[in-house]
Amino acid sequence: MNSDEIVRLLNEARDAYYNSGTPIMTDAEFDELEENLRSIDPENKYFSSVGPESSNADKIKHNIPMLSMGKAKSISDIVTWIKKLGLKEDERFIIEPKIDGLSATCRYRDGKLIYAATRGDGEYGQDISHIAEYITDIPGAINFTGDDIEVRGELYLPKNTGLDTGGRPLRNNCVGLINRKENRDELRYVRFAVYQVTGIESNSSESGRIDLLRMNGFNAVEYSLATDTDEIGLFYRRYMESLRSEWEYETDGLIISVDDRKLFEEIDSRWILDHHHHYAIAMKPPAEFRETVLKDVVWQVSRQGNLIPVALFEPVVIGGAKLGRATLNNFENVKKLKIERGDTLIVQRANDVIPFVYGNKSSGNRDNFSGEIIAGECPSCGSVPVQSGVHLRCINPGCREQILQRIIYWVKNCSIENVAEASIRKLYDIGRINGIKDIYKLTEKDFEGIEGFAEKKIRNFITEVGNSKRMTPVDLISRLGIPLVQKKSLVKMGIYTVQGFLDFNDDTYVIGKNIIEWKNDESNRALLSELLGVLDLVDEKKKESSGKVCMTGKGPGKRNDLIKIIEESGYEYSPSVTKDLAILICDDVNGKSSKLDNARRNGITLMSYEEFFGDKIIDMKE
Repeated sequence: MNSDEIVRLLNEARDAYYNSGTPIMTDAEFDELEENLRSIDPENKYFSSVGPESSNADKIKHNIPMLSMGKAKSISDIVTWIKKLGLKEDERFIIEPKIDGLSATCRYRDGKLIYAATRGDGEYGQDISHIAEYITDIPGAINFTGDDIEVRGELYLPKNTGLDTGGRPLRNNCVGLINRKENRDELRYVRFAVYQVTGIESNSSESGRIDLLRMNGFNAVEYSLATDTDEIGLFYRRYMESLRSEWEYETDGLIISVDDRKLFEEIDSRWILDHHHHYAIAMKPPAEFRETVLKDVVWQVSRQGNLIPVALFEPVVIGGAKLGRATLNNFENVKKLKIERGDTLIVQRANDVIPFVYGNKSSGNRDNFSGEIIAGECPSCGSVPVQSGVHLRCINPGCREQILQRIIYWVKNCSIENVAEASIRKLYDIGRINGIKDIYKLTEKDFEGIEGFAEKKIRNFITEVGNSKRMTPVDLISRLGIPLVQKKSLVKMGIYTVQGFLDFNDDTYVIGKNIIEWKNDESNRALLSELLGVLDLVDEKKKESSGKVCMTGKGPGKRNDLIKIIEESGYEYSPSVTKDLAILICDDVNGKSSKLDNARRNGITLMSYEEFFGDKIIDMKE
């Protein structure tokens, strides 16, 4: 297997874990692929990224990249890592929990919270500043420093949460709450455990900085200090025997780091800095397994037509979550496991989060596989599926579930609010829509006689869909669902127009191959043609920026819409006030706030929303 093929598999696995919630390989398989890639191509660009590219939501660039770290599977791996560091014998190490949550950072300046953001791809994160007013662990102001600092940690739901999780993993619930666009009161259940602060000069040790955060009211992680592998091993055993279950947060291992921050830069300088810091390492324990009895397998249809098998089994509890179903990933995996009803399955939670079937204890006693569990027809349309790679695939272009999943995927990717999945299914079932293009043709008359659609709901539906019609060619192409193809990758490959996309034929990289493969499917080309008939495309701006623009206070419309207007006007949007900012848009140019004072000190132009957006405000209100 060459490096390009390995990178393709790794990126697909990342995307499945972070975006779809359904892993396609185990942690061990993923780690083995990474090790193989590192051995044959250690400088591959794959190692310069942390996770999947950030979504199309508001972006924030991290001043200091939020990188991950290497992995250890045993104490012997820790011994090898420490030898590579070559530190003096009495050097201290700090041991912290590896919390199974959502990594985030909170930036403070002049004692005030500027923003909160997720880790994202390590370079850019999603702006989630809205959570601060609900989460008590994120103070709006601090008084121990006025420096420009970042407090980093993990957002999580505690094991004893009062939130009704519906039996779903705590991490999934946490991410769902953070991404929620309305009814955000339940964010109060989310906690923020901090483990690092950057930007301050005092306390050159990691442990000292954690103590500083704790003394100033932050929910800081527990930690222990060690000077050798024996002490690290003792703490690891304590973690496995008691701490793992005693801590209020779910964990998937321990983080071991050099405690002296003054050594960080020198340590990292010895290696090519990929997506790992080398002064810290994550030690991951064996995943929790449970045995259970398979009751049945149901097959679900994806937007690509793949039939995804899901195991239904006698409920088991793993890591505090009650599980009764788990993915079987694909047709080939079902065959490999030789699964039959009544079999004893081994169920695991990937990274202690996502459940999947690790093995089948009953298959060893079975010479043949009956295949009774395999879907003989598409569960949605009844057509006979064909094998396509590792999947069974429904090739019926009129398959109900495929069409619905494509519409739902488009609505989600375009961030169209007030359009629920249930509404889409209802409109499809009564014949008002039959594809993505049809949602743009709906009028108020089309909703007449449909139960559950009041006047306000109809108006919101049509308004939201109408607002999503205007986009750039890059926006459109990035929302087609082509694997690994996002706005950033399109720009890197020089694709700015639909014609440029259609003419593209460079299969040097995996992304290029995916584009070519997508275009070779006649139904995909038909979809693109239909979308071009209903959308309002605007030229991608490639000219030099007129300067950076930031907003503060309450604007006249949705933030994403305002940012789009700023960028279409030739400016670059900045989520925070920096010295190179050209304009700060605000409610009142004569107002008093730390952000406005900072702008005045740096000679930044202040403009009201009315002054900057002008007639566009009227258009937004209409």
